[in-house]
Amino acid sequence: MEQNNDKQIEFQLKWFDIVIGEYNSLRNESADSLKNQQSIINYGLTAIGVLIAFSANLWGKESIVEAIYVIFIPFMCNLIILIWNGEVRRMSRAGQYIKQIEDKIHNEISIRSNIMERSLNWETFLRAPKDVEIKEENQTRIKRIISSIEGFFSFIFQKEQEKNNKIKSNYIAIIIMFGTLSILSILLGIGHNFSMFEKDSLLNGTGLFEKWMTTKKWWLIIYCSLLVINYLFFVYHYRYFQKVKK
Repeated sequence: MEQNNDKQIEFQLKWFDIVIGEYNSLRNESADSLKNQQSIINYGLTAIGVLIAFSANLWGKESIVEAIYVIFIPFMCNLIILIWNGEVRRMSRAGQYIKQIEDKIHNEISIRSNIMERSLNWETFLRAPKDVEIKEENQTRIKRIISSIEGFFSFIFQKEQEKNNKIKSNYIAIIIMFGTLSILSILLGIGHNFSMFEKDSLLNGTGLFEKWMTTKKWWLIIYCSLLVINYLFFVYHYRYFQKVKK
């Protein structure tokens, strides 16, 4: 009988070792994902900064500036958000599974002892309901503004079943930042097209604008189409991120 009890205890200890090993592995994966997110943002902003600095030296002189603002920078912005979104979802998946491990360990310990306090609790704590009143009292003005923006975009883009999905305001800010940068970049490309036309034209005022609209009609249609496509990509990235479970 004692031998059976010893084997059972040995098996339980091995089980806990295996579960803790998996827990530590997933914690490391979650930490690596967070580092990757930071690296993606840093390298992406650096690359975009280089493109902007290069195009600034050629502003009003070369047509390639339009390609940089209309194609390359928006492409970079969308690529950065897409890869970054993948890392966020990776971190979210790891966190959800870690919570299951925390629940599993807590259930096993509570069954075999009188200890009801959770031994592993971080992911469970992150997903616990927050006290709305305390949260509102401690919010800074900037956080309230970001929360308002988040609520506005959530109202526009979220599906009904996704409205209860809680996501961090700084993540929303990253998507808005790159989405806005992408759209503003195309508008700058359109502005550069106008400045190049103005330099070679003897007209001014309304006549200049009407002539530009007529002469560059097809280019403007292409640029406006790209502007709409980038806006739709922004909506897609936002909606894709909304599916990330807390």
